[in-house]
Amino acid sequence: MKKILALVSLLLVAAACSTEPTTNTTTSSNANTTTTKSAAPTEAEMTAKEKAVWDTLKKKDYDAFGNSLTSDFIEVTDGGVFDKAGSIANVKDFNVTDTTFSDWKMLPIDNDAAIITYTLNLKATFKGEAVPPGPYRAAAAWVNRDGKWLGFFYQQTLVKTEPPPPTPVASATKPEKAAATPAAKPAETGTRSNREREDCLGLIEE
Repeated sequence: MKKILALVSLLLVAAACSTEPTTNTTTSSNANTTTTKSAAPTEAEMTAKEKAVWDTLKKKDYDAFGNSLTSDFIEVTDGGVFDKAGSIANVKDFNVTDTTFSDWKMLPIDNDAAIITYTLNLKATFKGEAVPPGPYRAAAAWVNRDGKWLGFFYQQTLVKTEPPPPTPVASATKPEKAAATPAAKPAETGTRSNREREDCLGLIEE
């Protein structure tokens, strides 16, 4: 996600710069020049614009949807990468009946560009089949071109919950092997060895 946002930030800077006039407006150094800059967008403004785009989908107002996007718009989803024409064609098979948003965050790039991220849950079908309700992580980039804010980039990813790690299979416990013990020494008896008897007999004979 961080790599995507970094890439989008670079694209936004390039997009914002591309709108600057290329004509030379330099006048005499004695002339008073005034540069009018747009005010930085607020999170509330960007949130409202993003929600308005989703409202066009609910209403199936595809003209309004297309008019909210730049000519070089790019969309990235698990279905692929789409330009503006591809995205408009795609949403015509996308029937949205309800949306729920949360976790709004805005990353301002400059006064004419911003990225907004949020979590999305929805009720919708695509080509007649139900789509997963979510939640989705979504990120949208907006640029101000000629005084009008337009969607420049959109990315959506389904949140997948990782399954819990498998329970380790308990290995069959083997009974502890009894420690080897030396064989018990047989109890000594009162019988003397032949050698001892011979020694005793020798003493008696002497």
